[in-house]
Amino acid sequence: AATRAAQARGATRAARAQAATPAREAAYVRRPSLLWPRASLAALLLAGAALAQPSEADKVTATALFKEGRALMEARRFPEACAKLEESQRLDPGGGTLLNLAICHEQEGKTATAWSEMTEALGVARRDGRAERVKLAEEHIAALEARLSRLRIVVPPASLVAELEVKRDGVVVRRGAWGTGIPVDPGEHVVTASAPGHAPWSSRVPVTEKDTVTVEVPRLGASAAPPPLPPPVAPVAPASASTSAPAPAPPPEDPRAETRSRTGYVMVITGAAALALGTGYALTAMSRRDESDRLCVGGCTPDGVTANDSAKKAADTATAFFALGLVAAGLGTYLVLTPPAAPQTARLVPSASPKGGSLALDVRF
Repeated sequence: AATRAAQARGATRAARAQAATPAREAAYVRRPSLLWPRASLAALLLAGAALAQPSEADKVTATALFKEGRALMEARRFPEACAKLEESQRLDPGGGTLLNLAICHEQEGKTATAWSEMTEALGVARRDGRAERVKLAEEHIAALEARLSRLRIVVPPASLVAELEVKRDGVVVRRGAWGTGIPVDPGEHVVTASAPGHAPWSSRVPVTEKDTVTVEVPRLGASAAPPPLPPPVAPVAPASASTSAPAPAPPPEDPRAETRSRTGYVMVITGAAALALGTGYALTAMSRRDESDRLCVGGCTPDGVTANDSAKKAADTATAFFALGLVAAGLGTYLVLTPPAAPQTARLVPSASPKGGSLALDVRF
């Protein structure tokens, strides 16, 4: 009884394992489909990071520009210094270079630019764990926020038209930024508005430090239609005292030229055909001659004599076709390339007899 009970428990466990196997296999099969996109994304991120790394030449250039920019800052030549530091940051971005660039723009008077760069440098310093840079950036940000100038662009409902586009200094200001005082550097700024079918509008807005200026976009007027094009003017012939003589009519074409050219082409084609036939008969003559030579070693057999006669006839025919082809091709070329000087005719005259046939060329000038 104990043995039967143990066997029953084993059978139950085997059945449960067999029933659970498809579920485990299905789970195992599904896992790669979840891991594969993550692995692919990680590979793409690593590849992008590798491509974004500056080259050694860029690093060397960036270091030289950074040192030169620092020297220009000490000489209080801030516009030149900021240009050097900006290019150094572009070639090899770094938290220290960005911090120096923000301080340079602050000294140059570009408070909004310096505030934005200093805020970015603060985030880099916190990420890198540079406590001294974090403290320096926070101090400069607090000082800059008290000096910021702002420009608010307002578009009233009456000024809203289809596809209205508003720009500040050439940069599009999206609808979400309308009515918000955006920090700008002190100085003159250009605000424009345009829309299809409407006349564009622009305004130059001076902004001083710590000032907030509001600009309201007016309703755009309809664009002026372009002036109609003048009607085309018919050309007028200049007046002359006497009527000019009509141009002489071109001389009529000589019908003989067409006939001469057609005849020439026919003869050239005939000559080419005759040369081809002559070549064929020449090859036949050579073949029959070789056969005769094989059959006439130490005396000719009847087949050898027949082959020799066939070779002679084929050679004679080849010679005739070669002569006819050369004459026809040459004369046809002459007729095609030269103008007619007098009436002429040319024809091929075939003839046949019990012993063979012939083809004669009859040309009359």
